[in-house]
Amino acid sequence: MRPSSVHGALAARTFGLILLLAGFVPVVAFAVGTLVPAAEASAMLGFFPDMSWLSSAESWLHARRIRWTPSPGLIFALPGLILMYLGAAIARRQETVFDAEQARRRDAQRRVRQYGPSERVEPTLGPQD
Repeated sequence: MRPSSVHGALAARTFGLILLLAGFVPVVAFAVGTLVPAAEASAMLGFFPDMSWLSSAESWLHARRIRWTPSPGLIFALPGLILMYLGAAIARRQETVFDAEQARRRDAQRRVRQYGPSERVEPTLGPQD
C-alpha cells in the first residue's frame, strides 16, 4: 500500500469515528431522558428543540385513532442511530487498508532480518608490505 492510501484510510476512519460520536450524543440524551424520573426527564428532553409541526402531526394521529406519538427525543435519536451505523461502517471499511499495511511492514521486517547485513569478512590477499 502506498502511504497516501494509508493516510486517506486514516482520514476516512477518523471521519467515521466523528460521525459515530455525533450520532451518539442524541441517542444518549434520549436514553437518559427516558430512564430518569418524569421531572428530570422533562428537563432532559428540554435540550431538544421544540418542533411546532409535531403538534399538528399529533392531532392527525389522534384523529385517525392512533394513540402513539413519538417524543421529540425519539425523533432526534433515530437519525442519531443511523448516523452511528454509517460512521461505524465507514470506519470498518478501512480495516482492509490497515491490515494490508501491517502485513507489508511485517514482511519488510522479515526481509531485513533475512537479507540484512551479516558479519561477513572479506578474504584478504595476505599481508601487505
